[in-house]
Amino acid sequence: MPPKLGKPEKADALKQLGTHVALFGVWVAVIRITPYILHYFSDQKEEPVLDL
Repeated sequence: MPPKLGKPEKADALKQLGTHVALFGVWVAVIRITPYILHYFSDQKEEPVLDL
């Protein structure tokens, strides 16, 4: 049976939460900006046209 861990300090928990929120924000920004970067460096310079 593992030993029981004590309750973490509130300041440490808030610091870790801030770090995790910042990392999550960075990942969201990377995922959102990737299509624009790929489009900028692609060789196609014309807009796609839908023929209906």
